[in-house]
Amino acid sequence: MAWVKWRSIESLQDHHSMGGICSRKRDQQVVEDGVQRGVSRLYLRSCSSKWLRASFPRPAMESKPGGVSCPSLMELCIDNICEDIDKYTSFSMLPRDISQQIFNELIFSHGLTDASVEAFRDCALEDVLLGEYPGVKDSWMDVIASQGSSLLSVDLCGSDVTDTGLGLLKDCTNIQALTFNYCDKISELGLKHISGDPFYFFLLHAASLL
Repeated sequence: MAWVKWRSIESLQDHHSMGGICSRKRDQQVVEDGVQRGVSRLYLRSCSSKWLRASFPRPAMESKPGGVSCPSLMELCIDNICEDIDKYTSFSMLPRDISQQIFNELIFSHGLTDASVEAFRDCALEDVLLGEYPGVKDSWMDVIASQGSSLLSVDLCGSDVTDTGLGLLKDCTNIQALTFNYCDKISELGLKHISGDPFYFFLLHAASLL
C-alpha cells in the first residue's frame, strides 16, 4: 500500500495518457429538471445546484456475483491522495479530468479545507460545486477564479462569499451556471461586477427577486 501512495500522482498521469478518462465537451448543455438550458452565462439565485453534484457521484466498486470486485487503480490512487491531501501543494501538473475527480472526492468526504483548496489553483477545473459546503469564503474565490475559461459551473449556495469574492469570477467567461442561494453577503453590486452586459444584469436582478 505504501508503494501505491508513493506512486499515486505518477500512476494517475500514466492512466490518463492511455485514455482512461474523457473530458466533458465544452458545448454540452446543462440539464435541470428535464429542461435543457443551453444559454451561456445564465446566473441564478432561485434554484439549488444539487442536481449538478449528482452528475459527479463518488466512484463505486463494481458488484459481481459472490461479492464486490476490487477497486480500480484510479480509485485507489484518488483515495490515497485524498487521505494524504496535506502532502500535496499543487495538482496543476495533472490532467484536468483527474484533478476534477480528486476535487469532487474531497467535497464528498468533506476533506476540502482552506489549506487543501490551494492545491487546485490553475487546475482548469470545469465544475466547482460547493453548495452548502462549510467554510467557503472569499479566500477560496481566488483559487476558483484561477480556473479561468475552463470553469463552466459554480455553486456557492449557503457560503460566506461576498461581493468582492464574487467579482473575481468576472474573467471566467465560459460559466454556464452560477448558483448562490442563501448567500446573504452577495448583493446587486456583486452581480453587476460579473454580469458586464446590461441585459445580463437585468436577468440577474430579476432572478435575485424570485
